[in-house]
Amino acid sequence: KQWYQRRVRGKNKDTKYTRIPLETSGSSVSISPDGKAVAVLLPGNNAVEIYRLGKKAGDDATCIMTISNIKGDVKDVSISPTGRFIMVSTLTTLVYIYTLKGELLHTIDTAQMSNGQICITPCNDLIAASGFTPEVHMWAVQYTKSATNPQFQQVREAMDLSGHKSGIYSFSFSGDCRRAVTVSKDGTWRVFNIDVSWHLKEDPKLISSGVVAEAGVASVAMSQDGRVIAIATLTNINLYNAETTELMDTLESVHSDVITKISFSDTGKFLYSCANDKSVRVWLNRAGMVRDIELWEESLKTATNASHRDRLRQQMAENRGLLEDLASK
Repeated sequence: KQWYQRRVRGKNKDTKYTRIPLETSGSSVSISPDGKAVAVLLPGNNAVEIYRLGKKAGDDATCIMTISNIKGDVKDVSISPTGRFIMVSTLTTLVYIYTLKGELLHTIDTAQMSNGQICITPCNDLIAASGFTPEVHMWAVQYTKSATNPQFQQVREAMDLSGHKSGIYSFSFSGDCRRAVTVSKDGTWRVFNIDVSWHLKEDPKLISSGVVAEAGVASVAMSQDGRVIAIATLTNINLYNAETTELMDTLESVHSDVITKISFSDTGKFLYSCANDKSVRVWLNRAGMVRDIELWEESLKTATNASHRDRLRQQMAENRGLLEDLASK
């Protein structure tokens, strides 16, 4: 199903969605940047189907393309944030790059024994992959510089996120792609500055390293501004300060089964979690609200405009009031 976010966020309980009937079970989906198409991974057919969505909630979706004949059992699918290509990863070490018309552009061998998490960074065409090794490998999908008709050039090795002593469970990026976070089987998480000249072989810079509060398989998410880290283990979620590594908030037993994925909303106000209990839940990012207050306090010290100072004080008062209301419940 495709849920309409505007209604999910509001108070209207009659949530609208578009239902897409599939011949076999789907395991992964990706929505195009313009919201007009969705890619569905079908492990039973070892294929990917692309659907054009209707203009209104409830309109039928139309299958416009099928990518088949994929070598290796499929694992995940993603449409790039720029809308230039489709990435399909497999359970082996292969990752395929296709055009929006389903033509194969390039094949990446991650050399990870078997692929773990594979994703495209949220604001550019960097592909990141983890596996059994203690680092995340990243590649750049490069196109010619053309405002009207950019053409595929090549896929280049970009950088590695390294320093862990064991394999990577999960990783995530900030919304501006300047920061990344990794969480490892060695019980630690690391935050990197990836805003580097990788094409000149400049390595990512380590910002901080913290210890995971609970043992076990972990999923990590970084807030859009890169200032808050969320790590889910079993049925709990812990939120940390990305710079100081301070544990800022804990959400305990938020699902009845193991949490499989967490992510922040595009505004950073909410944290989403999904689990094996077949539910998706939405949480207020209290740690992010505290970080906002800290940022506004620093801005207040240098603000010279009276209206700007009043606005900062108003924002701080609103966040503090909401946090106090939440604490009293």
